[in-house]
Amino acid sequence: MTIPLPILDLQQSGAEHSFRAFIGWWPDAQTRAWLAEQAQHAQAMYGGRLMQPDHFHLTLAFLDGSRVSDLRTLATQMAQWAVPPITLDLTIRDVFEKPQVVWAGPDESQTQALAALQQWHDEIWAKLTALGWTQPPRRFRPHVSLLRHARITADQPHCHPLPRQPFVGDGVGLIVSVPGEQRSQYHLAAMMKPERTGA
Repeated sequence: MTIPLPILDLQQSGAEHSFRAFIGWWPDAQTRAWLAEQAQHAQAMYGGRLMQPDHFHLTLAFLDGSRVSDLRTLATQMAQWAVPPITLDLTIRDVFEKPQVVWAGPDESQTQALAALQQWHDEIWAKLTALGWTQPPRRFRPHVSLLRHARITADQPHCHPLPRQPFVGDGVGLIVSVPGEQRSQYHLAAMMKPERTGA
């Protein structure tokens, strides 16, 4: 179980400092290579900025700006949370028009996987709410972003089938976005316990 990101020790950051943060499920190297290939195909159609291969992930909870003191508490607790054995395939490419994002994800026929992901998402947010976070009202749509700042037009279909690719998980982490000179860099602050079985 590895997440290919630099480590951030939250104890070395000021307690009142804030980071944009999220809980993300990272795919393994083979899945990331497939995603990189699909991102290249999508960029040929939409333009935009490619996601860095090491940044491909499925967001389970977006925490936005969070104080380091709160993230420290979360990191301690998250280390005891277990990853459920969920199996899903990435089978479609679609878009989010307003944020100009092109993504890959499971299609609606994968009812068991989508139900399991929704339950996991809800369980995570129940724990986060108990720690003081407020769940945003947006619908949870499991996806892996391929492109940002894409040129998306509303007058054409965007949902297309992809060659079926199992999403093989390689770890679930608390990720913080650390501002850099040119762009922010994801850092790993904590990880959940390894999967019990399967992906």
